[in-house]
Amino acid sequence: MKSLKIFIIVIVVILIGIQLIPSALPKNNPDLSKDISKTQDVTDDVKIILHKACYDCHSNQTVYPWYSKVAPSSWLVAKDTREGREELNFSDWSDLSKRKKVKYFKEIAELVEEREMPMKIYTVIHRDAALSDEEIKTLTDWTKAQSNLLLSDN
Repeated sequence: MKSLKIFIIVIVVILIGIQLIPSALPKNNPDLSKDISKTQDVTDDVKIILHKACYDCHSNQTVYPWYSKVAPSSWLVAKDTREGREELNFSDWSDLSKRKKVKYFKEIAELVEEREMPMKIYTVIHRDAALSDEEIKTLTDWTKAQSNLLLSDN
């Protein structure tokens, strides 16, 4: 019984102690001038889908939930956000070449159709980010149309 009490105290001390380790959450940037919604023809329904299912990890407009301030979950949020922005950042869309944009549009359609994005770990916690079949069709139709538009624009 005494060893269980010591074990619990040690765990509590560790949990309190790790709160002192910073998570280095990526900073948001309010400059939206390069955002995909400013530089590409994005319909209102697509904007809604992107904001609810993509922007927390793939833009500089992340809405950090309460658990992003509590270690160790804050470390995972920071890592996923950093990696998501490195892979694709909708807030820097205008910096991309036409070729890169076409590539990303194709990848978005593929990953969303295969239900690889948004990630399962994200939709478990953020239920509203899970995409319906209709939302998947809306998003993939839009990405394909935008890709074709870029390819036909010489």
